[in-house]
Amino acid sequence: MSGNGKRWSDIPYIRKTRDRWDIMTDWGYGWECEYSAYSYDEARSIFKDYRENSCGRFSVRMEKHRERIV
Repeated sequence: MSGNGKRWSDIPYIRKTRDRWDIMTDWGYGWECEYSAYSYDEARSIFKDYRENSCGRFSVRMEKHRERIV
């Protein structure tokens, strides 16, 4: 217990990062970020659109990144 009578379990957790999903494509010149979203549902729907419209001409992937909240 600290000097003011509070326990560590009484202090609420504050997250210091947020998740970002990037839609990456490879047109034959290396991977490139096409779109970024902070919502998984939005990123997933955009990812599906990219995959449906690619017709196998290029590769598409979705990457998760964490960025620090300033």
